[in-house]
Amino acid sequence: MSHFIKYSFLFVIAIVLTACSSARNALDDEELPKQKDTELLAALDSLSNVSFDYFYSKVSTKYKDSAQNVSFKTSVRMVNDSAVNALITYARIPIINALVTPDSVKISNKRDKCFIGEDLNYFKQRFGVDFDYENVEELLFGKPVGFNPEEKYFRVNDPSAYTICSHKKRDIKRNERKDKREIITYYHLNKDLSNLASTQIISPEDSTMIQIDYVERELINGYMLPKLVDVTIYTPKQVIEVNFDYRKTRVNEPTQIHFVIPESYEKCK
Repeated sequence: MSHFIKYSFLFVIAIVLTACSSARNALDDEELPKQKDTELLAALDSLSNVSFDYFYSKVSTKYKDSAQNVSFKTSVRMVNDSAVNALITYARIPIINALVTPDSVKISNKRDKCFIGEDLNYFKQRFGVDFDYENVEELLFGKPVGFNPEEKYFRVNDPSAYTICSHKKRDIKRNERKDKREIITYYHLNKDLSNLASTQIISPEDSTMIQIDYVERELINGYMLPKLVDVTIYTPKQVIEVNFDYRKTRVNEPTQIHFVIPESYEKCK
């Protein structure tokens, strides 16, 4: 797989992997006003239920790992519950066109003139992360990734942060001893509970930790949408940093997705 395909996947899923080095976000250490657990959960539930029809943004992306440091631009288009399209350009030249639907992943590699066509298990096979189409939309739109109001969540005891976790503290330790360990998710709300400050997901199974920080948001058509997003991915081998700068964002303005794989393209090796 070319480097540009790897970068486009990082955008389309974490665009995609997700986790953190601790249960604390980079929030101020000052003590916050007391809030009931039910109020925090109600805020998360409300944020997870925010809906839209269409989304578009031009995203300037910086990617850095132990071997690479590259910048590129991505045009992101979403039709709610239907498709996410990411067109990657480098030096103003289209390189990768990716389309994710509720049951498939398709990628057209314009540079190598080849394509990939798989179901969503492709991401699990390539990156070791099991996720669904809805998680992609949640991440790009700044919603709580993977939040399920039917599941039970627990307040993290921290007077300087509003944090909800998918597991109790004692269950996290017990989880470390399991053969098949569960993914642990943390949600950090901002001071007035109006927005998600960060989402963190820890995968003990493969020792992967990734943190998504919504550094800045902007109000567009009644939605507080991501403006600056930092993603840090911790793996046993390296630390990966991905920075997203959303520009020219539009929401609920009809947008069309154009995705074609030329007949002359062969399957990518």
